[in-house]
Amino acid sequence: LPFPSPFRADMENGMSDDVEALWEKVECKRYELCRAISPSKLTPYLRQCKVLDEQDEDEILNSMLLVSKANRTSRLLDILHTKGERGYVAFLESLEFYYPELYKLVTGKEPTRRFSTIVVEEGHEGLTQFLMNEVMKLQQQSNVKTLQTAELSRKNCTLEDEQKKLRVANQELQAIQQRYNKLKEERNSYSDELLRVKDENYKLAMRYATLSEEKNMAVMRGRDLQLEADQLKHRLNKLEEECKMERRQSLKLKNDIESRPRREQIFELERENEMLKIKLQDLQSIIQPGPLPASDKAILDILEHDRQEALEDRQDLVNRLYNLHEEVRQAEELRDKYLEEKEDLELKSSTLQKDCEMYRNRMDTITVQLEEVEKERDQAFRARDEAQHQFSQSLIDKDKYRKQIRELEERSDELHNEIVHKEAKLVTLESRLRRLSKDIVLDQDEVLRGPPSVHSSSSSHQSEGMDSYDLEQVTNIFRKLSLDRPFRPSLSSFSRSSASLKPVQELSLLGENLLMDITLVGGNHSGIFISAVQSGSMAEKAGLREGHHLLLLEGYIREENQSISLDTSTQEEAYWTLQHCSGPVKLHYRANFDSYRRLQRDLADGPLVSGDSFYIRVNLNISGQSDCCSLSVHCDEVVHVLDTRHQGRSEWLCAHVDPYNGCDLADCGTIPSNSRAQQMLLVKIQKLVSRGGKEENEINRNKKNLQSEETGLSPDPKASPRMSRASIFLTQILQFVSRVDTKYKRMNSNERVRIINSGDAADPDNELSRSLNLIPYSPVTLQRTQRRRPVLFTPTALAKTIIQKILNMGAAMDFDICKPDTLSKEEFHLKQNVEPFIHYKEKHTTFECITRENIEAVASKGTHCLLEAELTCVKDLLRREIYPIIIYVKICERNVKKLRKLPLRMESEEEFMKLCRAKLKELEGIPCLYAKVEPEAWAGTDDLIRVVKDRILEEQKKMVWVEQDLL
Repeated sequence: LPFPSPFRADMENGMSDDVEALWEKVECKRYELCRAISPSKLTPYLRQCKVLDEQDEDEILNSMLLVSKANRTSRLLDILHTKGERGYVAFLESLEFYYPELYKLVTGKEPTRRFSTIVVEEGHEGLTQFLMNEVMKLQQQSNVKTLQTAELSRKNCTLEDEQKKLRVANQELQAIQQRYNKLKEERNSYSDELLRVKDENYKLAMRYATLSEEKNMAVMRGRDLQLEADQLKHRLNKLEEECKMERRQSLKLKNDIESRPRREQIFELERENEMLKIKLQDLQSIIQPGPLPASDKAILDILEHDRQEALEDRQDLVNRLYNLHEEVRQAEELRDKYLEEKEDLELKSSTLQKDCEMYRNRMDTITVQLEEVEKERDQAFRARDEAQHQFSQSLIDKDKYRKQIRELEERSDELHNEIVHKEAKLVTLESRLRRLSKDIVLDQDEVLRGPPSVHSSSSSHQSEGMDSYDLEQVTNIFRKLSLDRPFRPSLSSFSRSSASLKPVQELSLLGENLLMDITLVGGNHSGIFISAVQSGSMAEKAGLREGHHLLLLEGYIREENQSISLDTSTQEEAYWTLQHCSGPVKLHYRANFDSYRRLQRDLADGPLVSGDSFYIRVNLNISGQSDCCSLSVHCDEVVHVLDTRHQGRSEWLCAHVDPYNGCDLADCGTIPSNSRAQQMLLVKIQKLVSRGGKEENEINRNKKNLQSEETGLSPDPKASPRMSRASIFLTQILQFVSRVDTKYKRMNSNERVRIINSGDAADPDNELSRSLNLIPYSPVTLQRTQRRRPVLFTPTALAKTIIQKILNMGAAMDFDICKPDTLSKEEFHLKQNVEPFIHYKEKHTTFECITRENIEAVASKGTHCLLEAELTCVKDLLRREIYPIIIYVKICERNVKKLRKLPLRMESEEEFMKLCRAKLKELEGIPCLYAKVEPEAWAGTDDLIRVVKDRILEEQKKMVWVEQDLL
């Protein structure tokens, strides 16, 4: 045979009878062969050698029973074993070609790469054909891969285009989502306003009903008092008549007493009576019977008879006289009786006349009162109709304004979408232009900036600082963030209710000289009023008068068509708005003279300083000596702003606030206004940035990167090299904000600042706007709570240990841990969709969730709820009107070694300190104050627990201040 192989020579030398022995060698190496051989590589050669057919190959490669490569290789060996010598020879030749190391392992000889079996079966032409087929097969595979590569490239381009479209669509959806969120917030605010208006109307109706009831009661009481007064008058008249009658009787008695005889006359009559009695006795003694003659006796008889007749006649006369006297007496009695009856009738007549006059006056009074009630009823009806008409008109105006706002916002969204599309196209074109003009730009950069030594020396550049042009560029950049706009407090920081609803009026006039024609007084607490109007000015001709309450200004303000509410603005913002308006403007106002007079009275008496009143949280240290103000405040301190234009300067008159009762303290002074404080904050950040000497190399690298980016993005050869300094400064600020460790070290100085990272800037597409928002003062509102507040600890790694230590130290009367609810996965998702949990932790197939009810259950017991949760739950707690106490344990190199006794899981002290410092940046973004435990305040773990407990009890006594704008 041509091209004999070494093992075929051995077979011809007497080994053909011992095939099983040869396969035994293969079986001894079956394990190694099955682990190393891939059957798909050997089957094409074995099929060419005619030891395998198509069915065998399909069984080996595609059988479902052979689940692994080793099983398929073992099945291949079994099939070859049935082929005997030919299978053995073909297998060794395939190993010789594809797996030379396995060939040497089985035979112990070096491979020669000869194909005797194919030559024997097919001849040299078969071998050539086999090789050509293999080459063509490889070429086809290569062509297929080339086509696949082209197809994938095409798909990749298509996917990139789709990705760009999806990115643009995503931006549009984000804009729509922002629009939806804004509309939702507006709907909620309008709903709250509607509820507030309903409550105010209900309160006004209740107050009106109460006043009406009180008025009716007062009228009834007046009528009762009038009736009592009439009764008293009647009784007085009766007493006066009785007094007159008694006076008459007393006069008659007095006259009788005066007309009675005197004592001398009585004595004279008694003497005469005695003399007459004596004479009578003498006469009786004379006429005593004695011996008389018969003639005398007859005469005496006659005389006696005459005397008897005379006595009888006299007796008749006496009886007649007595009867006459009796008749006279009866006549006198009747006369007296008739006189008394006449007097009684006269008294009754006069009383009845006075009663008639009294009732006539009463009827006149009731008639007048009825007329007044009718007038008041008509007036109330008119006021109600006017209020309803005014309210309906205000609702119509609001609907009209809302419609205009929606149309403008929709137009703004359309323009924003167009801008996004154009920016996407611009980015694509700029990327293409950057790739094409990279070399030209580099040459231009060398021409513009000079040798590399000019911009590589960061120390000289840093010491040089920024000149007036750089500051102007920085000012222009920060003006885009609306930093020069006056401060507007949150609407929830004050409340003002109008005693009466007057109709809203509007007028149009030119805005250039508006501030020169009028003088303003008041602020956000009392409202903005006109205190004086220049005589003969355009404002006076337009109809503005003293006492008008300014509500809304519409027109061009800072060359932008805006609508600014003056009813909720400070005095500073009102002056700024009127100062920067131009062209024709429309002013909405209300004639509210009662509130204006009350404001003047409060300003004169002292309850108000200017009409401004709101509370702020200071985000930087302000010194009364170095910062040109009279009041020194520290970062995170709350002050009460009393005047935003103190003495007409850019200063705010403020007072310190007692942290325990929220009242103003006696010390008052001035601090810089919001715009000046923003400049001070910018300067302080610059000082903090330039202070670090260790970060100088990093700043140099950032400058080089920034310059290279500016070179690639600004191919304009006329661009000024000074602009790079302002950009470098802003880049340094961004790096300062983003680097936690560096900021932590530099904030330990006296120039501490609080930087709030928020996306509320004017340009949301600007990276600087998204990363930095200079807010020197944050508006806060006072929240009062009587229940014990829950407690959060940060860093969270210390929370579990501190909670266990507090509970183990016998503080169960004041503190308790919050027991979470254990829910399954289905229950968790169901309740999470209804109301998000405050905090939850996943454990295997269950969730441990903390809800509002869990916290209130602990608070209802009169204890502090100790929470082991992250700071991200603070906003959820505040939205649910739960005000936590946040304890921040400051960790540094001095006290980190003291925590080694605690069971903390930390890889290294450096990593733990880095983790603790990262929490400071998160603390700056929470909308409430927190308590800090300084490193020098505790010496050990027990001392730390004691200090933490004291700090919790102290914070419970303080008032709660919340930034509503961050919720």
